[in-house]
Amino acid sequence: MTDDDTELAMIRRKKMAEIVAREKQAQAQKEKQAKSNVEREKLLTRFLAPDALKYLANVKEKEPGVGRRLEDTILYLIVYRGIREMFSQLDVMYIERQIKGEGPKIRIQRDGETSDFGEYVKEAIKESNSKTE
Repeated sequence: MTDDDTELAMIRRKKMAEIVAREKQAQAQKEKQAKSNVEREKLLTRFLAPDALKYLANVKEKEPGVGRRLEDTILYLIVYRGIREMFSQLDVMYIERQIKGEGPKIRIQRDGETSDFGEYVKEAIKESNSKTE
């Protein structure tokens, strides 16, 4: 065996050791992530009403990015802001709208036509003002 062969063997062993170390690190990262996910689920199950949990799951399925931000926000409120009350579906919907930047929406369906409640109220105010004048 020549010096080149021993150097090559040492390089191979070094590379194998690096690969094994990376695999161990990746496995540790996966285990840490799995543990974190279990803790997240425990907190959500404890502080979200059943209908709120279903709604959150539905949002996560339809819009994964929004769902993840919604979940992170709820967990932030629980962990860092100390909110210990049960979140209702309405609370979760409110937080979702805040994340999306949407205002409140109330729809009125009348004569087969759907309109925004705000517009409906504005029309009613105009009509009542014109009748009183």
